[in-house]
Amino acid sequence: MTDEDGDGPGGVDGPERVDGPERVDDTRLARRWRALDRGWQALLLGLSIVAVQLAVQSL
Repeated sequence: MTDEDGDGPGGVDGPERVDGPERVDDTRLARRWRALDRGWQALLLGLSIVAVQLAVQSL
């Protein structure tokens, strides 16, 4: 098991860390997008594609 900060057994430390340090040039949207887990990202991407497709078809 790992604890929340990732320093327990099997935790991810050092260069393998996924989230990494925050970059100064990131936008608020980019920071929020990376904070979502993969499932929510896939759902939002799919819904966005459907919304764009519906908007294009309504023209």
